[in-house]
Amino acid sequence: MARLKHTKVIWIAATALVYYFLAHFGMALFALKPGNITLLWLPSGIALVMCLHWGYRSIPFIVLASFAANFSGMSAFSGPGPFLHTAVAAIADGMVGIIALHAFKYFLPNGLTRSHDLVLFGLWVCIAPTSITSIILSINLAVGGYISWAETENFFLMLVLADSLGILLVYQVYQGWHDDGKMSRAELNWLAGTTLVMAVLLTLGFTTLPGAVFFIVPLLLVLSFNVNLFGVATISSVSLMSIIVATAHNAGPFEVTDPADSNFRLMAFVFSSALTILGIALQNRQLTSIERSSELWKDAAEHDPLTGLINRRAFLPRLQNEHQRALRTGNTYTFAMLDLDHFKSINDAYGHHCGDAVLCALAAVMVENCRSIDAVVRMGGEEFGILFPECHIDEALIALERIRKRFESSSTMADGKLIFVTVSIGVAAFAGAEEKDTEVVERADRALYAAKAEGRNQIVVGL
Repeated sequence: MARLKHTKVIWIAATALVYYFLAHFGMALFALKPGNITLLWLPSGIALVMCLHWGYRSIPFIVLASFAANFSGMSAFSGPGPFLHTAVAAIADGMVGIIALHAFKYFLPNGLTRSHDLVLFGLWVCIAPTSITSIILSINLAVGGYISWAETENFFLMLVLADSLGILLVYQVYQGWHDDGKMSRAELNWLAGTTLVMAVLLTLGFTTLPGAVFFIVPLLLVLSFNVNLFGVATISSVSLMSIIVATAHNAGPFEVTDPADSNFRLMAFVFSSALTILGIALQNRQLTSIERSSELWKDAAEHDPLTGLINRRAFLPRLQNEHQRALRTGNTYTFAMLDLDHFKSINDAYGHHCGDAVLCALAAVMVENCRSIDAVVRMGGEEFGILFPECHIDEALIALERIRKRFESSSTMADGKLIFVTVSIGVAAFAGAEEKDTEVVERADRALYAAKAEGRNQIVVGL
């Protein structure tokens, strides 16, 4: 237990170091004032992730990391009490994570899973917590003389957007990694191609063609339909951060004469774009999940759970399709019915679990000795069927005799006992346009009963 706690402390401390370095990263690239107000504050997202994992235990680490990151910038400015004001700012940074955590648990108890959740996530997890702490931070900066009281409104708006955007960008990458971090080769190819195009658009947008930046959002939307949430969130965050970096260095389409207006336009664009892309990615993931679930239900409804073979429900449409094709082309097909001999006595003597093992053994033998285009079906109980498409009865008889001999000469091991079983087979071929598909099955069924009546463990052709 002590070792587990020690490991947890190490992980919290390591994540707090990430918080510290991201804070320095933000202040180096996005700083607006000596007071270290940034266009993007990624540590707010790290704070939420830390609180999601470790709860209140992470708060001291967040406060300490924030204090260490901010103190040099705050103390460099000629204002009273830099230690106190840095401590207030650090405590406010710690509050963001814990308030966002409680909002997340209250409003999104099942997590961020649907596009409909984005309104609650954006309002209560991103904007509400950061609004509370931004009031504290703005007043703290004004009292400390870092900004004038007249600037508090604009700084409050910038802090809310910067912290909210940090939560949004970090959390979407975290959830994408947590839910589906692995990507297929096709997804990696899409990601590589999109990254290349994104680099071209960003280069053009910050040099000769500023409007190229606006094509990034449609590109990310296309990507969201072809790559999982982790890939979309990662490249979305990186590209939107690049736009912020360029704007902070007076490049791109958001540079205007009024810096406050420019920054607000930028942050509003990035925040709304990130929410939109995340919403589309979540919606696509939800649709994909529904489609997969539907396929699983369909597969379960059409397959025998014991043997894994298709069941009668799934087989009959295949038989009808093959019958219609035979009518169109003039080709033939063959159908065989198979039944285990004395199966009831096996269940009575050894138990139903041993009988199940015998059924699975016969299913395996049939699959191994049939073509990939043949349909092997469990008709019900101990009865099975095989549809041989575009196959004359002589060709089918070769495969059926192979199945009969293989099963006759083999044994099934169940509960340490060797069980030997034989199989009787009735077979019929499509006779021509005057015959229905159900009549082919009935002839094979009558032939099966004839095989049993004539001594079992044999094949009888239905006439």
